[in-house]
Amino acid sequence: MVAMMGREIAEQGWRKGPWTPEEDKLLSEYVSLNGEGRWSSVSRCSGLNRSGKSCRLRWVNYLRPGLKRGQITPQEEGIIIELHALWGNKWSTIARYLPGRTDNEIKNYWRTHFKKKDKSSQKQEKRNALILKQEVQHQQQQQQLEAGEMKMVNTIDHVKMHEAQEMYFMYHNLEDQCSPVMTQDFASWADYVGEDYYGLWGGLWNLDDHPQG
Repeated sequence: MVAMMGREIAEQGWRKGPWTPEEDKLLSEYVSLNGEGRWSSVSRCSGLNRSGKSCRLRWVNYLRPGLKRGQITPQEEGIIIELHALWGNKWSTIARYLPGRTDNEIKNYWRTHFKKKDKSSQKQEKRNALILKQEVQHQQQQQQLEAGEMKMVNTIDHVKMHEAQEMYFMYHNLEDQCSPVMTQDFASWADYVGEDYYGLWGGLWNLDDHPQG
């Protein structure tokens, strides 16, 4: 409990804000004597009133030897884009492949130059996906409409064919029913006329054989 309170008091007393040249000199001397990584003992051994985290970031991002200054080159930008596609926002891992560049510098460069482009490209991709979805729905509706029209045409043709078949059978049934009756009536009429009919005509024919008075 006492240790936690002492730590909170110490943390509350850390100096914040921009680093002074004197502080940079003290930090560089400490790292040159003790090496990197012992950041928790910096404030006690160097006389700096800075937290271990603040000392580490100051050294890594501004004071360590070999740091590159200036703008990111096109070659470095290509490496950043390629590695970000593989590992995402693992800036410290990407920084290992860019000697002299810090993870914080790479992160800031990405957010400044590519994050807005990513958002705009994502919006464009969503817009294209929406347009494609609408086109597919329109094609499906058109196909359904054409299928409905074709089904209606087939139904009408089927009805017409059925009606024609019914008329055909009705006509032939009527013909079959009427033909025997007509034949029977003609036979009865012939029997009724019989020999008298033919005799009458025969008598008329015989008149031509007798001379007139």
